[in-house]
Amino acid sequence: MAEITQISAQKRKGRYNIFLDGKYAFPVSETTLIKFRLARGLVVDAALESEIKAGEVEAMANTMALDYLNRQARTVKELRSHLRDQQMPEDVINHVVVRLTDLNYLNDAQYAQAFLHDALLVGDKGSQSVSRALREKGVAPDVIEDALADVAPADWHDALMRAATKAARQNQRRAFREQTGRIKLALTQKGFTQEQATAALAALDLAKDDDHEADLLAREATKQWRLKQRYTGRDRTERVKQALFRKGFTGDAINEALAKLENGEELD
Repeated sequence: MAEITQISAQKRKGRYNIFLDGKYAFPVSETTLIKFRLARGLVVDAALESEIKAGEVEAMANTMALDYLNRQARTVKELRSHLRDQQMPEDVINHVVVRLTDLNYLNDAQYAQAFLHDALLVGDKGSQSVSRALREKGVAPDVIEDALADVAPADWHDALMRAATKAARQNQRRAFREQTGRIKLALTQKGFTQEQATAALAALDLAKDDDHEADLLAREATKQWRLKQRYTGRDRTERVKQALFRKGFTGDAINEALAKLENGEELD
């Protein structure tokens, strides 16, 4: 057995050094100091010392957890991962998670609702992407379903149009057919349904600009004709035609441009 002969404060606020029989033994937090009522003259046997050190580890883990949660809301999985990264023992992590859940600092249902609220308010993702993101954060499928069940289909409209407007802006220099196709693809990749993507395109009310289309075709056809110059005759023509068709240009317009290129004419 040993006796606490000195308790000195560290430079770091809330941290203390414990001395046993005149020799430095171990550091503790203020929480541990109070919990075990550590004071000069207290006799510390091996069992108590082990308990104090275990309590200190849990106090450290609890402080880390609160600091982590103070930055922003987290799921249980995210907190567990953070504490594991800090090399906290699994049993300590379990105790911290239970304690913070009881205190409502951790609540995956509330987290899912808040996450969904933000997605609807300022996001550009559909329900499928939101659901996937919550699953990756460790939220249980039934909790996600409950949160999504409270959202009416019409509530996704603003997020849908934010995504659609952004996709339209990013693809405005493409041929009209390719532009609309890419917008729909972008929307489905962001978790919206085909029906929602179709509705968004209708709401954008995009119109084909024939002059713009002709200018795009002229530039792209000239580029592709140059890139395929190692091919000859019909092979070259077909390769250029396929490249232009993939870019969304119509067959008649492509044939007209190729006819000019085959005759050595420049496209306007």
